[in-house]
This record gives sequence, C-alpha cells and structure tokens, in this order.
Amino acid sequence: MEINNRMKEVLEVELSRLGLNIRRESSSLLSVLQKNDPIAFIHDNGEIHYPANAEAALAHQIPIIVGKIWEIESTYRNAAQLGISSLNSYRSMLEYNHHVLAGRYDGDGEFRFVTWEMNSERTGFAMGHYFYRNEYEKAKDDFLMRSGLLDKGRLFDIDQLSSLYAALLYRSINDSTLGHNEKQSIDLLLQKIESLTPHSSNPLHSPLQAELDLEQ
Repeated sequence: MEINNRMKEVLEVELSRLGLNIRRESSSLLSVLQKNDPIAFIHDNGEIHYPANAEAALAHQIPIIVGKIWEIESTYRNAAQLGISSLNSYRSMLEYNHHVLAGRYDGDGEFRFVTWEMNSERTGFAMGHYFYRNEYEKAKDDFLMRSGLLDKGRLFDIDQLSSLYAALLYRSINDSTLGHNEKQSIDLLLQKIESLTPHSSNPLHSPLQAELDLEQ
C-alpha cells in the first residue's frame, strides 16, 4: 500500500509525540528521524528497517504506530459513506448489531472516530461516543463492547496483563531452548500487550530495552 499524503501526515503527528519526525526519501520510502539522525526506514509495503545504532526503546515503538496507521488507512480507504447528508463526512468502518464505528479525516494528521447506535433502516444515529486525535484503538474497543461483539468478562485487566507480560518477558530472555520462531512469537505478544496499555502510565518494559538493562 502506497504511503499517501494522508498517511504521511498521520505518521508525522503520531511520531512527533515520541519526539520524532519523518522525511520522505523517495516515493516509496520514509525515514524516521531523531533530531537529524535516522533511526528507522519505512517502506511502502510496511516493512521497517533500522540502522545498526538505532535506540532500542524508540525503535520498538515504531512498528506499533505504523501498524495502527496501516490498519486505520486500509479500513478507512475501503469504507463507504454513511448515506445521510448531514453525516457524509463520516465513513462506516465497522458495523454490527445496529451499531457503527465511523471515522472521518479532519486534516493535519488527525482522524476523528465515533460509535453510534443506529435504527434498522440506517436512517437514524444516536448515542454517539466520540474519539479524537487518532484514538482508533479506544474507538474500536468501545464499538466491540457496545455492539456485543466482545464479552467484557473475557477481558484481561491491567494487573493480569502485567503478570502475563512479566512471565512472557522472563521466558523470552531466560529460556535457552526457545527457537527463533517461538521467540519471535513471544516478542509479538509482548508488543501486543504494550499496545493495549496507555504509554504515559505503562508499567510494562520493552523487551528490547529490558534485555539491554540486563546486559548493563
């Protein structure tokens, strides 16, 4: 999928929250910069490459952000308008059980999302929950709960996630019998758990950074 101007703008906003910026190197390549030094290269196909001296903690967060934006763009690009003139700026990204998750691009690198209840004819929408500044994960979670797609009783709370994270991290670092594919699978699970917790209050450690800490 081509990195279009909209994706580039969203990437700029999301990465700026980490103190990073981006530069287009070609039509199919963006470099991620910390000050003026490249710490990652993002290709059109979604692959991310890193220079040898990339800072582990920051490098670990980049694929989480890129994956989120790829999902938003892919879903939004294929979504249809709601079909109501007053709401034509929104596109229907997910629908289930008379609920809809809709999104619109407000420009300047920011999407707005909303979940609504809708009538069976799709002519009326009510009880909107709004999410700003690219809060797609929060909007999606809200949609899953409101529509009944997800049973709240089957969710992990933050303490359970922390315990699961610690156990996976310990095994990733200390289990010498792990094969390459098994370790890669565990690292992906660790990334997923990190993505489910707010970064500002995240008690979880990046596995890459943790390995560096143990080596020091």
